[in-house]
Amino acid sequence: MSFSPPESSPLPGAYPPAGCTRAAGFDLLRLRGVRRVVASRFFPYVLQALLLMAFVAIAALAWDRWPPAGVNGKLFAKANLATLIVWGLWWPAMIWGAVLFGRAWCAVCPLELVSNGAERAAHAVGLPLRRLGRGLTGGVVVVGLYAAVQLCVAGAKIHRVPAYTAWFLISLLALALVTSLVFRDRAFCRGFCPVGLLLGVYGRGGLLAVRAASKAACTACRDRACLVAGNRSALDARSCPSLLNPARLDCSDACLLCAQCLKSCGPHNLRLLVRRPFAASDRRAPLASWPVTLFVMLVSGFVTAELFSEWPAAQKYFLAAPEWVAHRTGLPNTWMEGAWFLTAFPLALWLVLAALMRWAGARRTLGEIWRGLALPVAVIVSMGHMGKALAKFVSWLPFLPGAVVDPQGIATVHSLTAITARAPAPLLSLATVSWLGLALLFAGVVLAVREYRLAQPPGSPVSPAIWPLGALALGFAAIVAGWH
Repeated sequence: MSFSPPESSPLPGAYPPAGCTRAAGFDLLRLRGVRRVVASRFFPYVLQALLLMAFVAIAALAWDRWPPAGVNGKLFAKANLATLIVWGLWWPAMIWGAVLFGRAWCAVCPLELVSNGAERAAHAVGLPLRRLGRGLTGGVVVVGLYAAVQLCVAGAKIHRVPAYTAWFLISLLALALVTSLVFRDRAFCRGFCPVGLLLGVYGRGGLLAVRAASKAACTACRDRACLVAGNRSALDARSCPSLLNPARLDCSDACLLCAQCLKSCGPHNLRLLVRRPFAASDRRAPLASWPVTLFVMLVSGFVTAELFSEWPAAQKYFLAAPEWVAHRTGLPNTWMEGAWFLTAFPLALWLVLAALMRWAGARRTLGEIWRGLALPVAVIVSMGHMGKALAKFVSWLPFLPGAVVDPQGIATVHSLTAITARAPAPLLSLATVSWLGLALLFAGVVLAVREYRLAQPPGSPVSPAIWPLGALALGFAAIVAGWH
């Protein structure tokens, strides 16, 4: 459970303390302004509260607002302030933020404030809160929720309908509230956030990380404040609401960068580092868990569909199979398309990747190949996702001034449909975004091969993984090149 640090927070003191070793990277806490912000009892709660107010305001703005008849749905989504902010600006920014800065969004997420408040209220009234089981913390529910959201994006077009967007935001608030009235220890963030795995998997190599400068200093610390501190209830509360051991952090997938451990660290031994991406010192699992593997499989299909959406001439071939099934069964095209790129296509894609690895000499079971490829593949997928996010951001952002003047977007979309006004030009041409996307994919395949190598025992061959990783990057590059 989150809590504020005591009045005498150790952070504002002399930095760094004598005798501490220098961790790899630049420690942001060396900057006095950063130290004061992080040590403040108001961080990150003020930021979370401001974002929560914006969250509720957007939901209220979008409530019961529907696209007018006879207008292009995508054009209306750009003109409406609520859908523009949520799907055109925040979502692409979150993708880039996750890859570059890890789970920094989690530190200021308004849903964590709702979860924290609900858990405190439950403690205050004496509700018996349960601990999350291993299955829930492993991400089983998150995989299902993420798939459900993306299926609704494809089938119901919730990203183009303000009313559906409002329902989506309210559902997130309700989920954060209810789960924290039943479970303890940051339950929503650890087991129910629909984007929890996306942030954790994409953010593994982020530039920001909390690490201990010296394990010896933590071992010798008598205060142990970063492990058991601030026990303001009758429960065994920790300064890390996610129940991590800050002194032993060697991976960034679960740390929400909330700074509670930094506030509590008496020896000034914990660092908030800016590091090289995918630092070699981080721990890597040779085989990803099955929930993580299934998530990467799902997101690989979703990102492929997103990349094809910028190349309509090729998209019709990608969607030919689900459209044929929809025609034969009478089911809606959009829902069949969602089922296609979330189930059938990823399964076929990953069977091909496994076949390439077996052909190249890997002697593993199908499950071992998939789990071994999951995190390296996620690097390439995240780079493709960044390319698509950039294409969306630069084409949606120019609509912001008009959406501020006409928040509902009705007048704007009618004038654009009637050609009495011109749509604002994108900040960058699609060809320019295509070249940037290709550069990201090149960096992605290099990092993916390196990630696979670092995760394997010394002396293990890396060459079999080059074929599936290279093939996936080449396939994505072919699509992105078609944007020209």
